[in-house]
Amino acid sequence: MTGSSYGERDYAFGQLMLTLRTTIGLTQASLGDLLGVSRRAVAEWEGGSNYPKVERLKQLIALGVLQQVFPAGREVEEIRALWFVAGACVPSC
Repeated sequence: MTGSSYGERDYAFGQLMLTLRTTIGLTQASLGDLLGVSRRAVAEWEGGSNYPKVERLKQLIALGVLQQVFPAGREVEEIRALWFVAGACVPSC
């Protein structure tokens, strides 16, 4: 079972996930393949109805760093912002 908010949708987190994926240049299916999850799981993250596990979020951030999608000189700030928005909602591994 994945960690679901079962409440209000978290559109802020979903928008960050969508922006990160599209900036990397991946489809939901291709990101899911890279992270070992389904396309539907990625869609739920982006829709704000579910959150990735911590390990998946770490993989996504690492991919973003590798692809240099975070603004130069602001990488740490951007990553912290993403992590902060995820907050306690992201289930542990």
